[in-house]
Amino acid sequence: MYQAGEFSIAFASPRALPRAETLVGQVVVLDIAFTATTSTSVSFEQITGPFIRALDTRLAAWVDHHDHERHAEFSQDSRFTLATKAEHGACPEMVTRGVVERAGHVDTILCHVDLDGVYSAAKWALRGEEPYPGADADARSVDTRTGEVGPIGRTVDRAIRARFRDDELKIAIFNWLVEGLPEDKNRTLIYGAAREFLERTAGTEPLSKKYE
Repeated sequence: MYQAGEFSIAFASPRALPRAETLVGQVVVLDIAFTATTSTSVSFEQITGPFIRALDTRLAAWVDHHDHERHAEFSQDSRFTLATKAEHGACPEMVTRGVVERAGHVDTILCHVDLDGVYSAAKWALRGEEPYPGADADARSVDTRTGEVGPIGRTVDRAIRARFRDDELKIAIFNWLVEGLPEDKNRTLIYGAAREFLERTAGTEPLSKKYE
């Protein structure tokens, strides 16, 4: 877990949620899908359900856009803003001012490990405002792999792809977005990682064209 401004930030995936007791105070969960109901080893009853119950009243909000048959069970709980991928191609567009205000005070943001999750976290910190014009559209294009990604989103996407397991890079992206894209050390780190991706693909693309 990392401290970024007023928030503690933690990254997770549906099958690898942290222990609830390691998260500070009131928690919002962003862009993390419920686990499957059919799997024997990583089911909803073994992972997502116990996590929700362990957080109990400390769960301030859960916002997600991945299809799941258990969504209906939480339709009457105002803390849950759940949709399908067809309804919302990415999560940040679901993080509205109304959703943030309804959740009240939040200490910890738990978000998915990809661009969609980091953008959702930044938008939450900005109380439902996009970190830059077109950020929601960029997240949607990256997450669905459709449409045209803008230059900022393209750079961030490349940086994350270059260092996908680097949580400190994701914190740098979060801070850079929340602080208004300043010319600072975070930007230098992000653009440096994006160049790494381009250098890497420059070597692999010619090889891939030879494959039959």
